[in-house]
Amino acid sequence: MTTILSISLPAELRSTLDAEAKRQRRSRSFVVAEAVRAYLGRQERAGFADARERTLREGLALEPAARLRLAEELWREFARGRRPSPPWTATFNTFEEYDRWRHQGGEQVA
Repeated sequence: MTTILSISLPAELRSTLDAEAKRQRRSRSFVVAEAVRAYLGRQERAGFADARERTLREGLALEPAARLRLAEELWREFARGRRPSPPWTATFNTFEEYDRWRHQGGEQVA
């Protein structure tokens, strides 16, 4: 189901939109809908990344014992209703250590 939506665009943006729609051999509405989808997807990913970073920074500010208790609580909550798997804990003293580990694949280290 589609809905009609009226928007105002500067003339130059309208011309660019029309040219892009013609290049893609698509309707103007299709190009606008794709642009809105992409924009909303970026906003959602950015919001998630911001929340994840904030959570990690807050966790790293905890004392090691408190950090371990929190990790165990989160593991139990995450594992609820799932098949048991061997637990493991990754620890980091700085966000940079975590970020390096994550960019290297984020796998369990033996």
